[in-house]
Amino acid sequence: MSRDKRLQDRSIYPHWCCDTVRFSDQDAAGHVNNVAICAYMETARLTFMRDMGMMAPREDGLRGISAGMTVSFLAESHWPGKVELGTGVLKIGTSSITVASAAFRDDLCIAAAEMTVVRLKGKAPHPIDEAFRAALEKYRLKGI
Repeated sequence: MSRDKRLQDRSIYPHWCCDTVRFSDQDAAGHVNNVAICAYMETARLTFMRDMGMMAPREDGLRGISAGMTVSFLAESHWPGKVELGTGVLKIGTSSITVASAAFRDDLCIAAAEMTVVRLKGKAPHPIDEAFRAALEKYRLKGI
């Protein structure tokens, strides 16, 4: 679904952060390389998870971990600059969520990704309770 054109629309994302395009993010041709773009998507996901309270140490041992990521590289980008990173909830499962993120340079979407985060207690998947589910619903992607 990361090739879904709707994920390239800035207006659907309820959560935002940014990252800096570093000189070292370039490949030999002077383009931001795919590994750097994946790092931007990681910044988007982890900032969202932090803001949702999924990264704070908890006495009950609950935590969220990445279970997978699919990225579509949509346009070239270059150093220097900043990327704006939009994120929102695409799907809420029993013990996992799928978030979508997109990286924008000015008005151009350079990449879109889907990332699955599993909620664990110890090493086992742990159901998403109603309170957390309600908090996640506030960050649903608009129109999807």
